[in-house]
Amino acid sequence: MRRVHPLKFACLALLLTAPLTAFAVGKCDRVIATGAADNPPFLWRDPENPKRLIGASADLLKAITDSLGLKLEVLYTGGPSKALEEVRSGRVDLLLDAALDVEKLAVLDFVHPPVAPLQTVAWVRHEPGFLYAGRDDLAGLRGLVVKGDSFTDAGLQLRSAPDLAQATRSLLKQEADYVLHERYSAVARLGGQGLLDEVQRLEPPVTSREMHLAVAHDSACNDPWLRGQLAIKMTELRAAGVPRQLLSENLLRWRDQQSKPAKTP
Repeated sequence: MRRVHPLKFACLALLLTAPLTAFAVGKCDRVIATGAADNPPFLWRDPENPKRLIGASADLLKAITDSLGLKLEVLYTGGPSKALEEVRSGRVDLLLDAALDVEKLAVLDFVHPPVAPLQTVAWVRHEPGFLYAGRDDLAGLRGLVVKGDSFTDAGLQLRSAPDLAQATRSLLKQEADYVLHERYSAVARLGGQGLLDEVQRLEPPVTSREMHLAVAHDSACNDPWLRGQLAIKMTELRAAGVPRQLLSENLLRWRDQQSKPAKTP
């Protein structure tokens, strides 16, 4: 049998393995992401470019893709259901702030660890005397939720309000005993409207669920290398406290934008 020179063998091995490595890191050099567009400080539409989404979740993904040498676009595609449909179809690669459930598992690969908890908390008037140790203490009291919020609980007396500002004003008029709303979203919206000092947040949260990055099954970018790198980078950033830092920065960013006069078309 003809003997293969060791140098030739090494070159052959390099030729065989190099394309696989290049494929692992080069199959996808551009990631398109989307998410629910009306959820500050996590995500909202850029006033300077309404086709783009900005916020803490977009900044976090940008930090990850920059470290991997990938280009990133975070696009506005519509409401939550439309955003999910764009990712489900594979036209968009990645869904931001995805809550893990059975329906989404059929079309998405969820990245672990999660980005941050999404906490629904009870907000009450900023006055003493409200005794609270958990959700059971809200039973029998008058609650408000914002129309369209997904929170449901047969054990609580809940009415809907058109928006958080109206719900909070009803609370301050003593027309309700508490308002249920996501923690950071309430801080962003009420802070921008000068209402945050009028209310206080009750702990522990009424509900809490984790938000994840999720890659579409049908995305051309969905491969083991990218999913693994997303998990590694997310673990490192969480350990360094980056998600919480970005939430604080984007709370200020949102409030600053709300204080500026709207541009005339």
